[in-house]
Amino acid sequence: MPNTIFPESTFLVALRILLFLGCRKYLLRSLYSDLQTLSSSDSTTPDDDDTPPATPSPDSGIELSSLPAPVTTPKSSKGKDSSRSDAHSLHASLSRAVFSLMFAESSMMFFVLMLQGLDVFSPRTRQLSWHFSLIFIMTIILVAVPLCISLILALSVSAKTSSSSTSRRHKYLLGPRICLSLIPVLLYLFALSKIPLPPALIASNVDIFTASLARLIVLGTLILGLLSGFGAVSTSWAFIPWLSPSRGVPTDQDVATAEYTLQSVRNDLRDRRAAADQQRRASAHDTSTSWFARLTPNFRGGDGLSQELRGLEALEYQMSRNVEALRARRDAAKYARTFRGRLVNAGAGLFAVYCVLRIVSCLINVLLPSRRAAAQSQTDLIADLLARALEFLPGSRARPDPAKVASLARQLSLALVGLIILTSVRRVLRGATRALRVTSRNLGASLMMLLLAQLMGIYLLSTIVQLRNSFPPPPAPPSSSPADADVNAGEANLFSTIPPFEVFGALFDWAVLLAAGASVLVRWGHERVNGVEDI
Repeated sequence: MPNTIFPESTFLVALRILLFLGCRKYLLRSLYSDLQTLSSSDSTTPDDDDTPPATPSPDSGIELSSLPAPVTTPKSSKGKDSSRSDAHSLHASLSRAVFSLMFAESSMMFFVLMLQGLDVFSPRTRQLSWHFSLIFIMTIILVAVPLCISLILALSVSAKTSSSSTSRRHKYLLGPRICLSLIPVLLYLFALSKIPLPPALIASNVDIFTASLARLIVLGTLILGLLSGFGAVSTSWAFIPWLSPSRGVPTDQDVATAEYTLQSVRNDLRDRRAAADQQRRASAHDTSTSWFARLTPNFRGGDGLSQELRGLEALEYQMSRNVEALRARRDAAKYARTFRGRLVNAGAGLFAVYCVLRIVSCLINVLLPSRRAAAQSQTDLIADLLARALEFLPGSRARPDPAKVASLARQLSLALVGLIILTSVRRVLRGATRALRVTSRNLGASLMMLLLAQLMGIYLLSTIVQLRNSFPPPPAPPSSSPADADVNAGEANLFSTIPPFEVFGALFDWAVLLAAGASVLVRWGHERVNGVEDI
């Protein structure tokens, strides 16, 4: 047995490296560009490499693009460009490395579970790989991702204002900057340590590692429940006629009219901004006015031109969302008339029915706690419907095993919950970039990738908790000697290190209901007030 541990562990380490390099080279190539596109829709200031060429003013006599380029470059611009490029390469490298590590370790955990089911490799090798992946994923979720987000945000702020050399920036990075970035991580770990453990785990006197894992699963269950409730409402919203207001199908003429109106507002906004800049320059050169006269408009909220400018900006934002909504409804109507569109809409309708059933199932579990206590398998309505359907199959002579039906239903329900979460991840990532006030497309993509890595790890732990119920570990045989105890510990089932799902079932149901109720109220009020669906 000990002779096989080294070659088996070497194979698993080589597979980790291949998964890491493959994710970094192939998967992130398309994912990072997609996240850049997603973050660019919410960015207000593009990056330097994405800035469009400036259009010449109609009042200027010579186009600036026709002038020859300067031979020398100012030192300040060189330092500023170098600072921004260094910050971009740093946050892009960090986010890709963290995501690739999370993908590799998540894949390895599922691969080791497959090895356990096939009884391949020694139990000791599987245990070593399992514990390494579990500790590594917990470290990424608890420390690496919060630290990278804090460090990237701090460096992005300094990159916009710093024009120092690279060596000075690196010294500053290794000095107080890294210490300040540790403060949010320490606060995050302190808040996580204050999460109360479920009573079932407190009574069993678990160790520090299991307690930390349980607290992380509590946080993950809460996050996944909120995402599930939000995604269930978002998916089924268009199929609920008494909640979603009826809208006609916009024609190409309607879209063209809205685009023309939006362009008119943007032209007016550009003229007002030019007038405001001219007025600001004139007031700056006017030395006859006192400092109190120049400071008074700031207390009054600005002059009439500034207030008109803010009103036009709000109008332009609302009209741009109206145009995007019209385009989306027009394209969706055209796609629905195709054969593929009909199939997709039919599948979306069935999935919306499941989303409603999922919310109803959580409501029943909350209103009837005895149902959860009696059903330790924690099945939902899908399990009950599947069991009833298998009983009435024409070719079935004997009743199916309820345990097998419940196990299959849990796995199906887990996959469907993951699909619900995927439908809500896009909106969650866009909301996160708005909350962090990210104005850079590349920076927004890096932060989204870090958040995706953390969601991947949290969903992995929740999935393993669900799989523990489908494939529960066998009871440990009684050991008569310490040597037998070591053998039993080495051959223990991998799921024995994971707490049962019954401990976290009530938290998931409450999170789904709270997120679903809040999402319904917000979407209903938003559409009644603004008349634009949240695309």
